[in-house]
Amino acid sequence: MQMRKMLNITLLLGLAVTSAIFLASCASKPEVQPEPEVTPTPPPPPPKFDVKDFQHQMGEEMRKSYEKADEILLGTYTGGHVDDVYGLTYYFDDFISFDKTTLSWGPRMQVIVQVLPHELKPELITQREFKSLTELDKVGICWDDYDQERYYYLIEGEKMLIFLQQGFDEENTRSFRNLIDTYPATKNCNSKAVFALMVQELFTR
Repeated sequence: MQMRKMLNITLLLGLAVTSAIFLASCASKPEVQPEPEVTPTPPPPPPKFDVKDFQHQMGEEMRKSYEKADEILLGTYTGGHVDDVYGLTYYFDDFISFDKTTLSWGPRMQVIVQVLPHELKPELITQREFKSLTELDKVGICWDDYDQERYYYLIEGEKMLIFLQQGFDEENTRSFRNLIDTYPATKNCNSKAVFALMVQELFTR
């Protein structure tokens, strides 16, 4: 008799535990709330400077290139090389990259980036030639628009703001970067500040 009571109590306890587990598993799980979408903040505007007419024109052209570019770099042009497959190739190093998602510049990178001229064919200026330019010429290479044709420049050993489109050559299984726009980041051109102003206006208007 005592044994039967103990068996009944054990069975009742087992049923109670089973019921509790079953009810707990059936309880509705709390809904997972989606994370709020974060709107990127444009980089802070550059220190106030007197924006000249040619810099206004630079900013307008940068805006068009910004929309088309897969990659935007600010790096030092170190020279060129004739590649066996692609022909003339430009080299850039010591660069930072602009992230169009976060609207911010990334960390400094010391690797070499190879860039194809694509359709631009910019004028190449050596460091010696650059030093011998007059102040007027140093402004001229920032924005050289003559007779409805724009001229592009790459200055050896100087920082350049470059807009790139990426591609992939399936036949040679190689990725490549095409140059679609470029501006010297010299003191006269101040293209990094013009770029920051353009991004500010683009995302706050």
